[in-house]
Amino acid sequence: MEYSIIVNLLAGGGRAKKIWQQLQSRLNELNISYQVVLTRYHGHAIDLAERIAGRFAGADDHIIMVVGGDGTLHETLNGLIKAGSSIPLAYIPAGSGNDFARGYGISPNPMTALSQILDAKHPTLINVGHYYDAIKQENGWFLNNLGIGFDAAIVSQANASKAKKRLNRWHLGNFSYLSQALSVLYNQEPFETMVQEKNGHHHPFPKTFILIASNHPYIGGGFKVAPDESLSSDTLELLVVEKRNWLITFWCLWLFSRGKLNRSRFAKCFRSPRLHYVTTSLEFAQTDGEEMGSRFMDLTLDTRRYPFWGTSLKEKSFN
Repeated sequence: MEYSIIVNLLAGGGRAKKIWQQLQSRLNELNISYQVVLTRYHGHAIDLAERIAGRFAGADDHIIMVVGGDGTLHETLNGLIKAGSSIPLAYIPAGSGNDFARGYGISPNPMTALSQILDAKHPTLINVGHYYDAIKQENGWFLNNLGIGFDAAIVSQANASKAKKRLNRWHLGNFSYLSQALSVLYNQEPFETMVQEKNGHHHPFPKTFILIASNHPYIGGGFKVAPDESLSSDTLELLVVEKRNWLITFWCLWLFSRGKLNRSRFAKCFRSPRLHYVTTSLEFAQTDGEEMGSRFMDLTLDTRRYPFWGTSLKEKSFN
């Protein structure tokens, strides 16, 4: 096998640079054939992935390996699908959240994660979420989740926070997410959402606070928002929570931190291969921790399969 490796040296507050140095030494020691490209700016991995896909179109012995965070992996996936490619994707987690690694079963230890890639004999088809925003006429793909409102506002604040870099250096990226939650909890205004089921039934939520579509259980560096979801299924789970009095809202936040919010009587879950929902006000949105800005949204979500290269620490879930 030959590898094209996309590396984001700034991921994880710069921790990815040290990880890449370790990986590079090991790859050279094993005489692995590879070429490496470094991301230089936000969105660069999309362009790099498209370029690599064009160069190795039709090759059946090529793999694209990402060393970085969920955002770098997200960009690479979008670049590959945009290019119409099906080159298998591999991943070494080196970011602050690393939620996809948890969802798939990739070791947080870089050397072990590399072994999972090198030991693989064939690609594994995983579920990938796809969204179409009718307002902007925009398509995109996500591996982890797409959130509007509460979690997206947390992502926006956390990405702008100096504390995130400090916490990343201490391997505590999930605390960056949690530390912003109380601020967002106080400032985030509820908004109106309409969810349409496949049978045409409409569900209005006039005071939406949390609105997250998930492709696997994890968000924000290890919090379980959709415990029943899996990358091996062909469904997405949409979690809707409305803002009520402060006592209930704090209770919902505690349940969220414990991975039990989706089973609460204060939450509504929709699980389907296809979801459609609309917001009627400008709200923050995010996909895989990447900010989408503040916008109105008319979303249709569905899924597709994409080949991923690497053994899983929880292999049974893909059998």
